Amino acid sequence: MKKFKRIFIEISNVCNLSCSFCPPSKRRKHVMSVEDFETVLKKIDGHGDHVYLHVKGEPLFHPNFEEILNLCHQYKKIINITTNGTLLEEYGQIILQNPSVRLVNISLQSFEEGTNLPAYEAYLTKVLTFVKQGLEGTSKLFDLRLWNFDDHLLMANAKNQQTLDTIESFLELPKPITITDPKTKGIKLNSNVYISKGYEFDWPSLDHEIVGAKGNCFGLRHQLAILSDGSIVPCCLDAEGVITLGNILEDTLKDVITSSRASKIASGFENRKIVEPLCMKCSYRERFI
Repeated sequence: MKKFKRIFIEISNVCNLSCSFCPPSKRRKHVMSVEDFETVLKKIDGHGDHVYLHVKGEPLFHPNFEEILNLCHQYKKIINITTNGTLLEEYGQIILQNPSVRLVNISLQSFEEGTNLPAYEAYLTKVLTFVKQGLEGTSKLFDLRLWNFDDHLLMANAKNQQTLDTIESFLELPKPITITDPKTKGIKLNSNVYISKGYEFDWPSLDHEIVGAKGNCFGLRHQLAILSDGSIVPCCLDAEGVITLGNILEDTLKDVITSSRASKIASGFENRKIVEPLCMKCSYRERFI
């Protein structure tokens, strides 16, 4: 049985923010029901232990978020959450108390592009308070994402440095956070807190220019994604379901990933050959070169 390192499950494609780096989905707004989510967990059994609650949308905005986490614990899944952090005041304790949650990725760039400095400072304080509580009472991991660097050099601008200084002060770190190596994409602050840096990327689209017909990707090799309506796609960047291979609510995962189309995609990546038009127009895979 094929086992994936990461299975992304989009429990909702609805978000409470509208960020420039994350264009709204062209799909109809849809929230996966608790019943459908349980069906998904049953059908991915044996295919992977690590579940990532993310593709598009804000997972904490799901009306039954606590039930979702409880099901993950019931089905012995290891949960990794990606959130914009705005709802941590409401759901932070639920996350920290749930034993299934391993990692919380917080996209700090979601709020940082705003011009209201006091509001951003209040937001950052809320996020860091949550992280500090997690460090004091749990063994969970926290990744503070700054994926808004100006270019491929990944050097901090003045605004990013101000954020880093705030993190350093709030978490009472023993030494300053410095970003000097453009090749380093992550900084370990302590055993459980990381900062990941990156430049803004474009979500792949059939409207984009072709990047190339050769290259690598983790899609269908180490990961796959399930959209809120159950559509199965090769990776978490196919947010519009362009390469829909089947539907987890109707098909078995084994049948989908062993289909002719899925097999061609996976074997193509293994041989650095891109077979899908959307993948040919994806610039994110250049990071794997």
